Amino acid sequence: MTMNEAPPIRYQWADPVPTKTSTQRVQEALEILVNLLLFFVESIPLWWEALVGCFSSPPPKSISGQTALVTGGANGLGQAIALELAKEGCNVAVVDLDEANAHETVTKLRRYNVSAVAYKVDVSVHEAVRQLARDVQRDLGPVDILINNAGILPSSFELDNLPAHIQRSVEVNILAGIWTTQEFLENMIRRRKGHIVAISSVAGYVAPGWAKTYAMTKFAIRGYMDGLEDDLYLRGHSNYVHTTTVFPFAFNTRKEAMDLMKHSEGLRRLPIHEPATLGKSVVKAIKTNQRKLMVPDTVKPFLLSIFDNLPIKIRRLLTRTMAQGEVKLVD
Repeated sequence: MTMNEAPPIRYQWADPVPTKTSTQRVQEALEILVNLLLFFVESIPLWWEALVGCFSSPPPKSISGQTALVTGGANGLGQAIALELAKEGCNVAVVDLDEANAHETVTKLRRYNVSAVAYKVDVSVHEAVRQLARDVQRDLGPVDILINNAGILPSSFELDNLPAHIQRSVEVNILAGIWTTQEFLENMIRRRKGHIVAISSVAGYVAPGWAKTYAMTKFAIRGYMDGLEDDLYLRGHSNYVHTTTVFPFAFNTRKEAMDLMKHSEGLRRLPIHEPATLGKSVVKAIKTNQRKLMVPDTVKPFLLSIFDNLPIKIRRLLTRTMAQGEVKLVD
């Protein structure tokens, strides 16, 4: 057993739950009722604040001069986000396994008179992320904005059930974001300044049956970010360390993923957006401390939550109507 492994714990039965008296049950019910009444009264100004926020945005904060780290920043959505950050005056660490395109991205970023450095790192490896943090601190200083964008997209219908693909998807899409967050979060807390962004997907709300593994990882990102936000609140740090979870629809990125969409009539009819749209939206969300973001933002997260809770037969009918038939495997 290594130092990083938890020792095995032998299962032990918990003590029996004590039986409560009628008096205790009544007392607890009254306490719950009083707490709910207090919640209702205290929530009135908060509901008003939320309603006003639907019609007016807070003044954007300045991020000029801050240091941002973008995983998967050499191409596609990551590169688009990095470029928009550079336009705002951010220094950018471009982290990717694609070393050649990472250096090309850095060249593009420097045209905006900012510092930019490329790092070839597999962010799914914990020790590699620890070394990355030391390298970025040395080259660019402390990280103010962390963009967890690195991910594996569906590229073949047959891959979805392969153990190697499932394991790699979990490592890159889930664990990488956990390792980077753990590595940079405490420094943000100490400096009382930071923003953590995770790129999930619309598949983090609506799971397509032909990409179960991908959807599972995107649901996990959504859950982790919700937990992270709550953790920051409970620890008293939510006023200066913020989180944003992004749920993109279809974007014109990796060729294999785009080719996959062409084999489904329903998917082929979906609008495809260019990465620059996501880059602009993500940076705007950072500047306004937006908690959840759909891109494009014509659909709001709560609408997808409604879909998730429709009666199953109605949900299946809507899915079939939109898809116009089942997705067929590629020959």
